[in-house]
Amino acid sequence: MAFLPNQSKKMTADGPPMKLLTFLSSLLLGGYASGQIQPLVSTYLGDGSRNYYGDRAPTALRVKWKTYLGSGKTQLGPRVTKTWKGAGWTGQPLVISEDGEIYLIQGTLSHHLKKIRARDGKVVWSTNVGDVIKGTPTFTDVGGGTAEQRYVLITGSRSGFGVNFETGPAWSLHGISYLTGKKLWRHNSRRTASISRDVDASALVLSGGKAIVPLENGYLTVLSPDVRKARGTGIPAPKIFSQTTLFRQEDLRPYQGDICPESSPTLYKGKVYTAAGPGRVHRYSSGIFGGNKVILNVGGDLNGTMPVTGDGHFLLGIEKQVMEGQGGVMKFTPGGKVKWFAPTKTKRFYSWEGGLVGSPAVNARYRSVISNQLACFVGVEGMLTLVDHTRTQPGVRVAGPRKSKSYPTPVVLDQVQLPSGSISSPLFLGDKIVVGYDRGLDLYQVTEGLKLRRLARLPGVMFDATPVCWGGRVYAASKNGYLYCLGD
Repeated sequence: MAFLPNQSKKMTADGPPMKLLTFLSSLLLGGYASGQIQPLVSTYLGDGSRNYYGDRAPTALRVKWKTYLGSGKTQLGPRVTKTWKGAGWTGQPLVISEDGEIYLIQGTLSHHLKKIRARDGKVVWSTNVGDVIKGTPTFTDVGGGTAEQRYVLITGSRSGFGVNFETGPAWSLHGISYLTGKKLWRHNSRRTASISRDVDASALVLSGGKAIVPLENGYLTVLSPDVRKARGTGIPAPKIFSQTTLFRQEDLRPYQGDICPESSPTLYKGKVYTAAGPGRVHRYSSGIFGGNKVILNVGGDLNGTMPVTGDGHFLLGIEKQVMEGQGGVMKFTPGGKVKWFAPTKTKRFYSWEGGLVGSPAVNARYRSVISNQLACFVGVEGMLTLVDHTRTQPGVRVAGPRKSKSYPTPVVLDQVQLPSGSISSPLFLGDKIVVGYDRGLDLYQVTEGLKLRRLARLPGVMFDATPVCWGGRVYAASKNGYLYCLGD
C-alpha cells in the first residue's frame, strides 16, 4: 500500500482488517504494492535550489561495492559511431527511500535507466530508452492513478541511436515508472536550427502538476508528467502546456548551430531561472504578468546549473566559447545585477578552451563549524577553487567574459590543482568537498583556517558524472562502466 509522507501505517482498533485493506489497495493501485516512498535527492543537485548534495559525506573513499552499468553505441554526426560505458556528464544518481530501503536511480551510457539498491548495488530494473542517457532524471509524484503511474521519472536522453537526425523522430524525453521501469510516455524533440535534439537538462517540477525542462533543440518546454493526460497510441506523448525558444536568429552564425540549452533550471521564489547555451540567463514565470525574460547576457556557453546561495543570489558557470575574454564563475542577483566575476585559466581540455562545464557548489544547506558562505568550483583545466562568495577583494576589478565590462572578484581562500582536467560538478557538504575529474575522485576537508586538506583519493578512474552522498557514502558513476559505492 502506498503511503504519503508523514502518513501513519497504523490501523485503528475499529478499522477494517489489514488483509482486506491490503487487497483493496492492491486493486486500487493496479496490483503494485509499494511502501512509503520519499525522494531524498529528487533531481540534479538535489532539488529546485540546485544546492543539496545529500545528507553527509564520509571521511574516506574505500570501495564498498561496484556495479557494472553496461555500454552503448551513440552517433556523433552521420558518420561517427562511438561506444561509451558507464555514465558521464551530468549522470548524478537520485536517492529515493522506499519503505526504509534506499534506492538509487542511475542514467547510463548503455541506453538504460536503472533502479539500484543502495546497500549492495543490486539492479532492481533496467529500462532501455533508445540512446545514451547523459543527464540526471527527475522524480515526481503526480498524485493519482495506479502506483505504477503515480511515481514518475522524467528522463532525458540523446536523440535515438540509428534514427535519421534530420527526418526521423527524436524520442529524447521520457516518462518512466519509478516502481516498475515501464515507459509511460515519450516526447519527440522536433528538428530546429540547433545542432542537437538531445535532452541533457533535468526537469524542474512546478506547482499545478507541471514540469519544465529545456530541450537541446532550443525549446523551454512546460508539460504534464502525468500519463493520464498523455495522448496517442503505443507509448503516448505527454500533454504540452507551452514551449518558448531560448535562442535568437543572431546566435546561429557565431555559434554555428551550437545553441543547445544543457543547464538544468533553478527555482527561486516561484520563478524559474535557466542558463541557455548562447550565453544568456532567462527568467520564466507563468500568469498574466509572466513570460520568458532575458535578465543577463554574458556570452560564452552556459552548460552548468546555477545553485542558489544562502544570501539569495545565483552562481553561474561560464565556458569560454565565442567570446574574447575568459570563462569562469559569476555571482548575480535575481534581477540580473552582477556582484562579482571569478575568471578561470584559459587552457584547452579536449574541445573546451577554458571556463566551467560543470556547476559551482555552495554549502549553504549544511551546518558547518567553519562558514556557510563558501562556494567551490572546478575549471576544465582542473583547478579546484574555494571562495567566500559574500566577500570581494578590496579595490580589485577583473575584465568580464566579453572584456567590455569589469567586475569585482571574490576572495579566494585556497586552490588545489587536480591531477587532470574536469567537467564534473563538485559536492559541498558542510566542510567536505567531493570532486571528480578525468583520472580520479578526491575528498577534501575545509579546515578551520579555510584551507583545503585532502582526506582521500580514488585514482585511475574517469569521473565525468556528478556524484551524490547519502548515509556517509559517496555514489559515483564512472566512464569505465561502473557505479561505485565509496566510504569509510
